[in-house]
Amino acid sequence: MNCLRLKHPEPSRPKTRIWPIFMPFMGCPSRCVYCSQERQTGTAAKGLNKIYQAITEEIPAFFSNSNRKPLELAFFGGTFTALPMEWQIKFLTAAKKLKEKGFITKIRCSTRPDCIDFDSLKKLSECGLDMVELGIQCFSAHTLKRSGRNYTPETAIKACETVKKAGLSLGIQLLPGLPGSKDGEFQTDIDKTISLCPDAVRIYPCLTVKGTALEKLYNAGKYEPWSLKKTEEELPRALLRLWTHNIHVIRVGVASEEGFQNNIVAGPTHPALGQIIRSKTLYLYILINLASLDSELHKIVIPSKYSGEFWGHKGALKPLYAHFKITPEICSFTEGKHFEIYTKKV
Repeated sequence: MNCLRLKHPEPSRPKTRIWPIFMPFMGCPSRCVYCSQERQTGTAAKGLNKIYQAITEEIPAFFSNSNRKPLELAFFGGTFTALPMEWQIKFLTAAKKLKEKGFITKIRCSTRPDCIDFDSLKKLSECGLDMVELGIQCFSAHTLKRSGRNYTPETAIKACETVKKAGLSLGIQLLPGLPGSKDGEFQTDIDKTISLCPDAVRIYPCLTVKGTALEKLYNAGKYEPWSLKKTEEELPRALLRLWTHNIHVIRVGVASEEGFQNNIVAGPTHPALGQIIRSKTLYLYILINLASLDSELHKIVIPSKYSGEFWGHKGALKPLYAHFKITPEICSFTEGKHFEIYTKKV
């Protein structure tokens, strides 16, 4: 009997909780066709002074309980690097003091690729910034134009290179299913993403939200969002490819804040989308490795921590595994860290 031992394909990363600072539309030079950050985050825009107060007062108050573990601080939404420079420095300087006290481990911000330059990033790095997440969305000129992004793929690529040149960690955010996108385009975006070697990636399938220009396009029959089925076909392939290249995927699917679901008009939504995609990614990984075997499958031992992920959301993958003679009867679970696939000669 032979045994093939496999680790889970996801690169191992220390898990850290994030303290999010939401800044809806702040600094944004224009509004993209799909964007409705206030509905998505459930947070209205705050004044710059209120944000500064949150950093300097709320976070220290949170850590007055000595049992709290350090957090990452993230400036989400809006375009952080398009804020007045004095405010960028003020926010980061305050956050850096929290880092020096041990409350914060890392500081990150999200921004647009056409709103950065090397000198400014170096200055922000000196003020404590660790990572820049670029809202690339896609690398297609046609799709970027249709989506109101107003920059070119060349600008997006140069921005990624500039972040790394400035000594900062690079995050790339992708938004598959934008208006104008074509079949195969998302996997091409994954090719380009892999070539840029980011430290992390987020994948947010495009949703049609109330009050956006995209809603008007959808209602006029000029935009067709991805179906959930297509999403479940495309994202596992992408996720496995990113994992294989040791790229951390921070999130799959938009975080569902309170009331956001009621504002979604169309698009691939599911309360367990992340779990579904992760499960199908593991399924693909198992099948690829089964294809390399030349003997009959005997049993599979699965790490217990992946028991739910293996069979999929509500056991949805059991019929698919059954096609390859993988049934609950030949599967067992262990506290070990490896998947063990046992085969025997017929």
